[in-house]
Amino acid sequence: MGLSSGAVTVVPSATMGVFSSAESRQRVVVHLTVLAAVLVVGYLLARQYLPFLRTPAAFRDWLLAFGPWAPVVFVVVQTAQVLAAPVPGQVVGVASGYVFGLWAGTLYSMTGTILGATLAFVLAHRYGRSYVERVLSAGTLARFDAVVADDGRLAVFLLFLLPGPPDDAICFLAGITTIPLWQLVVIAFVGRLPSVFLLNLAGAQLASDDLVVATAILVGVVVATAVFYHERERILRFLEDRT
Repeated sequence: MGLSSGAVTVVPSATMGVFSSAESRQRVVVHLTVLAAVLVVGYLLARQYLPFLRTPAAFRDWLLAFGPWAPVVFVVVQTAQVLAAPVPGQVVGVASGYVFGLWAGTLYSMTGTILGATLAFVLAHRYGRSYVERVLSAGTLARFDAVVADDGRLAVFLLFLLPGPPDDAICFLAGITTIPLWQLVVIAFVGRLPSVFLLNLAGAQLASDDLVVATAILVGVVVATAVFYHERERILRFLEDRT
């Protein structure tokens, strides 16, 4: 079930640039507009039907109402986020720091992150490439093949470390490599820990009303994510050259 099971078709880099043509720029604008509309509608519906999401304090009160089960509920939410990404991982990371504090929030976030990643690794490994092909696009698979053509440990680690790539895609892709499961778990843990720690720090600072530090961290994460998406072709080519 490794990546050598089929021929690798690398999509030409000239066709994959984010802003390489007027058409691609227009497509990005349309996608961003649709995403903004979805977020606004989702926010309004949440305020109407999920009152505990109206403010951070209300969310904290709702979660802590589970008493000793609050950490378990949060870990389940974090695990589901990694597998299906219904909510951006950055939002969940900030929430855990806000509710539980820096150290406990980081612990619970990492627990859910590693559980979700491990489940994705196992599913991809168990059901193979055909399963992942139903989850991700052919272009994504082909480019990942090129990135991990030889030994993909460094590439997978850097993809986990960077703030832009979605967790679920990386986990499913990594699961069909020949990298042993225990190594994937270690790579995911080490790669995700810095960003999870920073997001929980931002959440903890929000809870302490230290808006300056929290805002600086969140702006840094947003900028780093934007840089990744803008420069992703260069980053992927760098990874291809190093594997």
